[in-house]
Amino acid sequence: HLHLLKQWYQRRVRADREFVRGLVNKMLRVEISDGRILIGSLLCTDRDRNLIIGGAAEYWNTVQGEPRLLGLVMVPGKHIVSICVDTSCSDVTKLLETYDKSK
Repeated sequence: HLHLLKQWYQRRVRADREFVRGLVNKMLRVEISDGRILIGSLLCTDRDRNLIIGGAAEYWNTVQGEPRLLGLVMVPGKHIVSICVDTSCSDVTKLLETYDKSK
């Protein structure tokens, strides 16, 4: 039975890795433990569930209001409350494009 359990675990790990690979370069909405919401593109992660997010914008408790543009952010996995693919990120993308042009 141990052999079957090991095979199941290895299949599960492969499936989880493929799922995360599918999220790379997608716009994510990440809620962290202090109430902030970060929206940006997932660049990479590690085995401790830390995330590197590019082009990040920070909001406090709600996505309404003026964001603070952070750029490249490392989010410790232990502080992540929720993650979702953000389909409403066109506003953030436009904001970042405007910010880049102003430099």
